[in-house]
Amino acid sequence: MKTEEDNILKGSSEDNFDEILRISSNLKVPASSQGKEASWDKLMHSIEEDSIDEVKVIPLLASRKLWYSVAATLLVLIAVTSLTYRYTTVEFHLAKGQKTSKFLPDSSEVKLNSESKIVYRRFGWLSNREVSLNGEAFFCVKHGSQFTITTEFDRKVIVTGTKFNVLARGDHFEVKCFDGSVNVQISSKKIISLTKGVGLTINKPGELPSQIKLDSIAEPTWIKGEFYFNNISLNIVLDELSRQFNIAIKTDGFAPSARNYTGFFKNNHLVKALDLICIPMELTYQISSDSTRVIIKK
Repeated sequence: MKTEEDNILKGSSEDNFDEILRISSNLKVPASSQGKEASWDKLMHSIEEDSIDEVKVIPLLASRKLWYSVAATLLVLIAVTSLTYRYTTVEFHLAKGQKTSKFLPDSSEVKLNSESKIVYRRFGWLSNREVSLNGEAFFCVKHGSQFTITTEFDRKVIVTGTKFNVLARGDHFEVKCFDGSVNVQISSKKIISLTKGVGLTINKPGELPSQIKLDSIAEPTWIKGEFYFNNISLNIVLDELSRQFNIAIKTDGFAPSARNYTGFFKNNHLVKALDLICIPMELTYQISSDSTRVIIKK
């Protein structure tokens, strides 16, 4: 049996709307002791309570996420700071034809020869007083300061308040003490003590060090641009010549490592320097037009 509401669905939209109003006006709503305003207040209060319940949960989750993020950030910062403190280094690297003077964190002075490099820790100097050297440098150590200079082949110079020169280029190693005293350690062997006016030299790994006597001078002559050699491999001499004048040197017809040289040159005039080396060795040379290359022949 079809109801009145079913019949309404078949009529026009306007008729349907009128009928819905008529029927709904006859519907009975359960009585309520609350007025319209009270009912509205109750509804809004219910909505607010639901909102409060949601707010209580969301900030807690957000707070945890925030703390996790902060904690992770702090851990990263601590790790980065620790690594920076431990591994960040200061490095001075000179090209050919350059010289400079630098100061270590304890105010000790280091004079670097051409094509030389020193490296030490930027932070924590008090806990790790170590300088790595590749090349040649003259150290004027502040009185009372102590540190170690490391070079290739595990050769070390242990110093405290002194003036000395260290040459460490490949196989060739040389230490000269100009004031005070220094201790030199060759690999794991015993320590050799050098006093003022005494030095030692090693030309290849495994070779026993040879002692050398110094002239009564206050600092090495290379600082003034003068280079002296006493029965030294010509290969070492030509390397220094190339370094001081920033030139490429090629030899033809002989092996410089098989010949020794005694003499000197200055780094203020290339032709004069070549004459001082080549004429005693009965060699000839040819300089390129731009003075950047030299060929030395027998």
